[in-house]
Amino acid sequence: MVGSRRCGVVGLLSAAVLLAAGADAARAQTTCDPCAVGVVFDGPWARNDELRAGFEEEIAALAAPRFTVEFPAGARRVADWTAEGARAAVEALLADPDVDVVLTYGPVSSSHAIDRGGLPKPVVAAFVLDPEAQGFPLETTAAGERVSGVPNLAYVTFTGDRADEIRRLQEVAPFRRLTYLVNEALLAAVPVLETNLRLGLLEVGAEAEIVGVGASIDAALAALPPAGEAVYVTPLMQLPAGEFDRLVRALRERRVPAFSYWGRSEVDSGLLASLYLETDLRRLARRVALHVQRILGGEDAGGLPVDFRRNQRLTLNMATARAIGVHPSWRVLTEAELLRNEPANVTRRLSLASAAREAVAANLDLLAADRSVAAGRQAVRAAGAALRPQVTASGGAETIDRDRAESSFGLQPVWTSAGSVGVSQLLFSDGARARAAIERHVQASREQSRAELRLDVAQGAAVGYLDVLRAKAFERIQRENLTLTRSNLELAQSRRRIGVARASEVIRWENQIAINRRSVIEAGAARSVAEIALNRLLQRPLEEPFETAEVDLDDPALLANAATVEAYIDNPFAFAIFRDFMAAEALARSPELRQLDAAIAAQERAVLAARRAFWAPTVAAGGDLTAVQTAGGLESVDARDLPFPITRPSALNWSFGVSASLPLFTGGARRAERTRAEVELDELGLARRAAAERVEQRLRTVLHRAGASWAGIDLAADAADAARRNLALVTGAYEQGVLSILDLIDAQNAALVAEQSAATAVYDYLVDLMDVHRASGRFGLFMEPAGLAAFADRLRAFFRDAGYAPRPRP
Repeated sequence: MVGSRRCGVVGLLSAAVLLAAGADAARAQTTCDPCAVGVVFDGPWARNDELRAGFEEEIAALAAPRFTVEFPAGARRVADWTAEGARAAVEALLADPDVDVVLTYGPVSSSHAIDRGGLPKPVVAAFVLDPEAQGFPLETTAAGERVSGVPNLAYVTFTGDRADEIRRLQEVAPFRRLTYLVNEALLAAVPVLETNLRLGLLEVGAEAEIVGVGASIDAALAALPPAGEAVYVTPLMQLPAGEFDRLVRALRERRVPAFSYWGRSEVDSGLLASLYLETDLRRLARRVALHVQRILGGEDAGGLPVDFRRNQRLTLNMATARAIGVHPSWRVLTEAELLRNEPANVTRRLSLASAAREAVAANLDLLAADRSVAAGRQAVRAAGAALRPQVTASGGAETIDRDRAESSFGLQPVWTSAGSVGVSQLLFSDGARARAAIERHVQASREQSRAELRLDVAQGAAVGYLDVLRAKAFERIQRENLTLTRSNLELAQSRRRIGVARASEVIRWENQIAINRRSVIEAGAARSVAEIALNRLLQRPLEEPFETAEVDLDDPALLANAATVEAYIDNPFAFAIFRDFMAAEALARSPELRQLDAAIAAQERAVLAARRAFWAPTVAAGGDLTAVQTAGGLESVDARDLPFPITRPSALNWSFGVSASLPLFTGGARRAERTRAEVELDELGLARRAAAERVEQRLRTVLHRAGASWAGIDLAADAADAARRNLALVTGAYEQGVLSILDLIDAQNAALVAEQSAATAVYDYLVDLMDVHRASGRFGLFMEPAGLAAFADRLRAFFRDAGYAPRPRP
């Protein structure tokens, strides 16, 4: 309301000035050649030179060739971040007869130029934060455009609905009191600003506090009210970088939600949120350049539009939110761009290769297969043990009562001990040799079975990882689509304000926002589901967070990476050769075939043993050495006392012998065993041929799919680019009232589908490529550089032998 009254007063003053200074105004509208443009900065700022260069480039480009525009070095004024300094700088250029147009590049100097009245020459104020709150002149033309209505005065303001802005910020972090941090020079230049900010917040049921900020934040921090619930940081370009960082840290330490007017960069620096993307200085420079061009062409600056629509997008710093204890709702999270969204202290960082390796290391089935292979190694040793020498030892002792010994006339000793050592060696046994050889082949089969399982696990983990990346891409696209819908809603609201759109259009976009928010929530849920599935494959806690890395299509570990694909499958002839090469690789390395080869080798040895069983005997040699000791027996009796002669037993005895055995008749069992073994060998041979056909078929099939999905990447990207360009055209036509809201919604939906298809195309190719790895019997992700180099050498040699030289990659 204050702003409206002030606008009316300024309008009356402007009319009076026109009557009193008509000659000056007319002179200001006269073209010049060359035209000198003077600029005023509020104070030293790190981006002043960048800002000035961008504005000068745009102004000179638009003015040429009709006008020659100069930017004299003497007409560049840099104030000292005070209202007095800005006023002096502006007045100096207004009084300089060699300056034709004045540009003010700061909110303080812009405020003075607008409040001054009676401008003797055109002024374009490039930075006006809030014309209503600052009480600046505003008029609405018949065409619905807002202008200053003051002769020689044009300005650019960032259009926005303050009440809607406050309500949206309250959704992020509820508050009743909002403390504005404002450049104290701006407060001094625009005394009405503080009152109007307070009145504006009362309209939405909130209270405002205003704190001026100088070149240091100490006084501002001391002035922050203890009951303040939130802080709104307006542009504080006068603060050195170190001071702004101190402000951010202090607000976080106090657990104060802080919102940024400037945009995304300050949120990235640590403030909680902003409703705007970064202020587009290039677009702003183009708008100012258009104003200068029209002014030089003879138009009155007071009739030029003041509104400059900023790109809105809610941005949240999730690290700050966690630090200050703010927990935004699903409604907010679905719409916002989330910075620093990785959970705190996340130490897990996965890539495609590391995910596959971790799955292989942790998979329970593979761990069980490792145990089976380890047990098999012992079975091989046990089977071979029968062919090595066997050594046995035995011993014992016996004692009887003396009466019984005496009753035997001393022939039976009271105590007897004996020990023997026996050695045997199987000299020839084809059955034993066959069992040892068969067990070795069975062990090789176990190892190949484990290798097959390892490939399956690696493929599953790689596809699971790619599913996570795909889900993240879909979530990002849905968020961007929601942002686009929000932008279209703002466009519809602008069209509604100027009377070229109906209320139903605004409602239709509000409905579309609700639909898009639901899509964002569903995309987020799908991403969480994919992460849980991957964690399960990696034997991790199901909701343990992790970071991901995108896949580089040029990575040699992909085997069919970008260089290989472009060089070897960019035409049907080369692709056919490449399929032949990969098929040969698969047939040579397939663990399924190697497993069958081991089974066939085992069965061949079983057939040989069955045939030899008819004539090959089992030959063995063995011997033993026995030592006997006695007490109380014959050694204690005098042989002369006995009525008959005796021979004392030897204390050490040995024996050695060789034996051979050959079954002569087994009731036909040997013949049946041989026939069964031969039939089973034939069965395995047929199974191996069938498996080889399946391996080759699978390899060639997935290669065709991968080739098609590779070609689809560029096509999908082209379609997405076309859809984006079409959307831009339709949006422009909708903004001009040429096309309807349905045309824009159709174009937006088409762009959404095209973006999803473009993202899907990349991951479709990578998933197909993981299938190629599995079908080829090797995972390049596990290969060392030397192995990758050897693969590349074999590939080049295969093409060379086929008489084809691939075209080099451009």
